[in-house]
Amino acid sequence: MSWVSIDDFLSNLNFFGTIKDKNVLYQQVARNKRKQKNTITFKKKVYKYRNIDGIGRGGKILQICTDPIDAEHKTEQVSEKLLAELPKSTDYFNLTPKQKQQADERLFLIKEYEHLRLQGRSIADFLKICKKAHDIDINKARLLRWVRDYKRKGITALADTRGTAKTNKNKLDNWMQEFILTKFRVHGAGKINFMQLWDALHKEAGVLLGYDYYNFLLGKVKPLCSYNTIKRFIANYYKEHKLEHTMITKGEDKTKSYLQPALGSQKEIVTTRNQEWQIDSSPLDMIVLDEDGKQIRPSLLSIVDVYSGRCVASLNKTSNSLAIVRLLWRALEKLGKPDYIKGDNGKDYLSKQFQELLKGLNIDYDRAIAYSGDEKGTVERHFRTLQHSDISFAHGYIGNCLSARETIEQRTPKKERKGTDKNGNPIKTNLKHLMTFEQAEKLVQESIAKWDLMRVRRKSGKSPLDKWNSCERALQSVDYAQFLLYASEGIVRTVGKKGIAIDSMTYVALDLPVIGTEVTIRHNIDNLQEIYVFDMQGNFLCTAWDKTIASLSAEDYKLAKKLFKEDTKAIRKLIRSAEASEYSKLNLALDYERMQEIHKQSLKAETMLDAGADELKEKLREEKELRRIKSASFEVPENYTVENKKRTNWADVLDKYVAEYKVS
Repeated sequence: MSWVSIDDFLSNLNFFGTIKDKNVLYQQVARNKRKQKNTITFKKKVYKYRNIDGIGRGGKILQICTDPIDAEHKTEQVSEKLLAELPKSTDYFNLTPKQKQQADERLFLIKEYEHLRLQGRSIADFLKICKKAHDIDINKARLLRWVRDYKRKGITALADTRGTAKTNKNKLDNWMQEFILTKFRVHGAGKINFMQLWDALHKEAGVLLGYDYYNFLLGKVKPLCSYNTIKRFIANYYKEHKLEHTMITKGEDKTKSYLQPALGSQKEIVTTRNQEWQIDSSPLDMIVLDEDGKQIRPSLLSIVDVYSGRCVASLNKTSNSLAIVRLLWRALEKLGKPDYIKGDNGKDYLSKQFQELLKGLNIDYDRAIAYSGDEKGTVERHFRTLQHSDISFAHGYIGNCLSARETIEQRTPKKERKGTDKNGNPIKTNLKHLMTFEQAEKLVQESIAKWDLMRVRRKSGKSPLDKWNSCERALQSVDYAQFLLYASEGIVRTVGKKGIAIDSMTYVALDLPVIGTEVTIRHNIDNLQEIYVFDMQGNFLCTAWDKTIASLSAEDYKLAKKLFKEDTKAIRKLIRSAEASEYSKLNLALDYERMQEIHKQSLKAETMLDAGADELKEKLREEKELRRIKSASFEVPENYTVENKKRTNWADVLDKYVAEYKVS
């Protein structure tokens, strides 16, 4: 609300003061003044008036309030809640620096004019002052237009925006905008075809509005909008809706990673070392050669202490539960026992072997929410640092994303690219001079050691080792025998005379319990030549060795058993297949008849005698008597002599003895 002269009052209402309008107002003021009224009516609205001292009729200047009384009452009745809900203009923010300077200069002139007008000076006096003091040449109409625009729209209306492109402005109807946004929300993942979207918009217009879509295709009907209008609308709309655009084009999981608000550092809630560990695995961003010369992409396993940032990591051909168990022992041996471990929902981390181990050691496992890498951000960030540092300068580095890998692979000419190596093994990259697995492992360990020592580029100026050493919390160690009691699957065996036999291997030790005692066996996860012997209550007894075999890791022995099992399974399948084939060809009845016929034909013809029954009985009796005589025991008398010294046979002696003596 402001008080202005009659001329200004009429110009604000777009009535550039004619003599008639001024006289009408003066007459009404004089009439109401006699009636002791301080209001006048103009164009069916009621305004207040007043007289102030100055140069004018009777030494007074007539002023009229610019706001009608009704509008004033309504303004007073607006609640604070409604004012808070009114939209706030951001047009001034979008002005260019030159436009802002122009608006500020014009606002300065308006305020100077208002100040002089309250002193009773006319517009003509103000224009003269502007030209003389400020060297600004403006006319009355322009000045009054600035005043009117400022009162209606604020300082933004004082800027000259002609020639400036209007953002977020388009000629698309509401149904067009909704149709375009709906299509983009459905098909916006990846790269959308805007030309097809433009075509679909006109086809929809044919359904809703009767638009001649087919003549549009023939170029006989003018399009509803241009192709670029849709692109600009999508671009302008999603400038203010980045969350929606990211969810459409990248997916919900990446939206969490890209746009989820930061809630502070995880280290703020971890106050001591070994309070929280974070564990995770990630494919190494390089290709290496295994012992057979094959190209492989190993996995990088890492455990990070959140408080200090110290790390224990290992390189493995594959990420499995045994590799995680082995890494855990290295961390326990190096850092001590933690309160709990934060990890994801991978099957290796939730495996029975790993979970039973943590329970046995009284270590809690906190599972992160699926697809929420921020919950274990420390180890995730460590992966990024590790893979972007020394590894990015190593031979065989393939980049940290598909686009980078494609660019690296393009360095090899197409004519030199191959799908297999000289031994016929499939290759993963055409890069030359690849590192071996052992060399890559040394590079990783070197990078971790540098990470623990490095103070450069750290905000606190302290290395992870500095933070680790600054904590006074005592470390809790874990005995390896206790670790193995839960780390590997137990095998129950009985102590024998030669020792303990397991899978064709015999383990011996001086401290083995007595023969016949049942014990529980745990293999050394790094060397199957060594076992740990426990009693049935879990108490450690001794360590036993088998010196007849080479040092094998658990993975190697497990792989050998797996290969043997697969080979035997294949042979068993082959045998059963052969048996089934033979059985299907088998015809026992036919084979039996043929075999009997051939057998009968192979025998020579025999003459069979038909002896009488009496003769057969006599013959059987004689044979029975002869067998009895041969088996009977008898003694030759001392006075028995043979008449002649000639050589006799046993049959003669027997006949003579039977004739002369009775055999009992």
